[in-house]
Amino acid sequence: MALPKFTRQHFELMADTIAPMMFSPTDIERMADILAHTNDRFDREKFVRRATEAWEEKNIQPEDMEETYEYYFNDTVHG
Repeated sequence: MALPKFTRQHFELMADTIAPMMFSPTDIERMADILAHTNDRFDREKFVRRATEAWEEKNIQPEDMEETYEYYFNDTVHG
């Protein structure tokens, strides 16, 4: 199956709208691997960074981060 030749605008659309709906950032890495075959000029690092930022904005709430730090701090200090 031949893949279409995507453009920067396609990559930006996917990073901003589709990536935040993925289950985890690992899925973004897999998507980037596939997209790399659609255009020789695809900037994988830039796509992953933008898509991950969009995913985190939608999926990680500030209170989630506080709980994570609190858990780590208490576990580290109190053993």
